Amino acid sequence: MRIFSIILVLVAIGSCKKKEPVYGVTETPVYGDNLNKDKPKSNIEFHSILSTNLFQKPVSINELTRIDRVMQSCGDKTLINETIISNYMNSPNVKLPSRKMMTDSTERFVVETYKRFFIRLPTEAEKTWFVNFINANKSNPNFRPELVYTAFAASDEYMFY
Repeated sequence: MRIFSIILVLVAIGSCKKKEPVYGVTETPVYGDNLNKDKPKSNIEFHSILSTNLFQKPVSINELTRIDRVMQSCGDKTLINETIISNYMNSPNVKLPSRKMMTDSTERFVVETYKRFFIRLPTEAEKTWFVNFINANKSNPNFRPELVYTAFAASDEYMFY
């Protein structure tokens, strides 16, 4: 009887194991609808994010402090931002896609630019407009990726999060 009780307890313990369910979920990157950005970036946040976007590395705190002082000393924040963006674009260290990539893979360039600057995918209307705009300017040798990046960096949407 004692052996029977032990076997019964072992069978009961062994049958209590729960199998983990397999759901078969595929991970998909999700980009939010960030069209309702309403919190303005501070000067330091804006230039820290901008520098990281353009140079693919963080900027030093000393450089951010210097830029913040310049921003505070001037009344026209938009003018200073555009001047700093222009200086960044003229740097040999800025990481830009090639003109060939922009014109040969225009749709990919537009989507990647939106993700890089606005942290969202473009709407179909935005994507169509930019693709058509880039295609219309393919023959213009002065139309380069830095012009598109400058427009994105100076946009109202980029000033907010």
